[in-house]
Amino acid sequence: MPQRTMERGAKSVDVVIVGCGAGGGVIAKELGESGLSIVVLEAGPRFDPLKDYQTDVQDFEIRSARTFRARDPRRDRYTTAGSSFRYDHVKGVGGSTLHYVAITPRLHESDFLVRSRDGVAQDWPFRYEDLEPYYTRVEWELGVSGPSGEEANPFDPPRSRRYPTPPHPFNLASLALKRGAEKLGLHFVREPVAIPTLDWQGRVACVGAGTCRIGCRIRAKSSIDVTYVPKAEATGRVEIRPDCMAREVLVGPDGKANGVVYFDSEGVERRGEARAVVVAGNAIEPARLLLLSRSRLFPDGLANSSGLVGKHFTEHMGVFVRGRFSERLEPWRGVPVGGLIQDFYETDSRNDFVRGWAIVGSLGHHWPVAIARHVGGWGSEHKRLMKEHFGHVVGLASIGEQLPDPRNQVQLDPVVKDSHGLPVPRIINEPRENERAMIRKITTTLREILEAAGAREVWEEDFQSGASSHYMGTCRMGADPKTSVVDPWCRAHDVPNLFLGDGSVFPTVGAVNPALTISAVATRTSEGILEAFERGEF
Repeated sequence: MPQRTMERGAKSVDVVIVGCGAGGGVIAKELGESGLSIVVLEAGPRFDPLKDYQTDVQDFEIRSARTFRARDPRRDRYTTAGSSFRYDHVKGVGGSTLHYVAITPRLHESDFLVRSRDGVAQDWPFRYEDLEPYYTRVEWELGVSGPSGEEANPFDPPRSRRYPTPPHPFNLASLALKRGAEKLGLHFVREPVAIPTLDWQGRVACVGAGTCRIGCRIRAKSSIDVTYVPKAEATGRVEIRPDCMAREVLVGPDGKANGVVYFDSEGVERRGEARAVVVAGNAIEPARLLLLSRSRLFPDGLANSSGLVGKHFTEHMGVFVRGRFSERLEPWRGVPVGGLIQDFYETDSRNDFVRGWAIVGSLGHHWPVAIARHVGGWGSEHKRLMKEHFGHVVGLASIGEQLPDPRNQVQLDPVVKDSHGLPVPRIINEPRENERAMIRKITTTLREILEAAGAREVWEEDFQSGASSHYMGTCRMGADPKTSVVDPWCRAHDVPNLFLGDGSVFPTVGAVNPALTISAVATRTSEGILEAFERGEF
């Protein structure tokens, strides 16, 4: 057990932020530039790209498996119930943007009106047009590359400004996928990614190494640690504290949050005092922290008068299908994604389910060791299979919309503890009837595209809950305190100076990667926090 002593008389700041990812890092920069004093507590370490991302060595595939692994594996313990959920995340300054592949499409207009249009789930408390300016601000901070003009995605929602940098070119693998999609009458376009194709704000342009998910050594990928965090620290008003694990948000007799208790990098328990608190993890950790923050005023967990903290945990339906082609396609050349299809995005009355999905080319992890592990065999048989598969296998993946369901949730495990002696998250998430029907349709469609593209063999992977790495819900926003945890500005209904700054606030999840929307909502939330300070509420 760590030493349990409390730092007393700690200097109070304006805001303590728990988490430094797509939400917390953005809020730190926005509030710091506005003149507020900020401390950011991040449970993971701070990585040095040149030192820690050894993607230029011969055995980079082997070394990469250790890059984001916790020094003490007990730090990232979790349990599951009712499903074989795989929790795929990274803790560190930059959050899961450290290992994301940076796909950054926007939610569609219909995603904000799912209840109104399809009679399921819940509408967002604001509309796409309210978030559009914030999408644009984030895209230009990140230098997002994307298509325009005749190459633009015909399903894109309205934009007020073009993408900052031109799209990445299609490689041979993505051109093969494009061939198959167009044979079926589908629209295969270059996806927007937060990986600039031009030098951007002091960082070099992408060189197409394809190692985005295991760390960008040259800092071309626009993860939060190399974009928002340096600007936050440049204000002189933002302090980032890595390896600091929050265990409780403190509340005073007046019902307001007044600080955070956390374990520092030495395992010493400390207290950080603040006028406002922002919790910004990845949907699982925020729910866990609020449930851990029990008190006389909040016996069921902080901000949980609705009983919804941890409920409606939602992800994306990630279906993966791969095909082997006779021609050599070298899928690893360029970024590890290769094209976007959104023809199936909206509800189709011909389906036996509502809502829809997107498809992306999955070109990452097709390096020698990954292929060798997949093909099996031994000796001469293994060599034969490697020649047939290496450079010839291309994948497709789906981003399917899961409907929020209160049975899918994050709880506190009653028995298992982490390295600090805290209850670990107990995760329940599995596809329900609507999603199971969608998965069947997705699988058939991915196979058809690969076959139309000329694949000689096609493999369908078993669906794995959690494999999408996209985790949302658990503290959803809404106007009614009885049916939501936070209001439209992501302020807790129960605690006037507590805010959420991550994907936990999403009422629905659409069928796009969530990072851009998390950052856009966080930018909007920052304005709400600043206005509250200016009104003297804190």
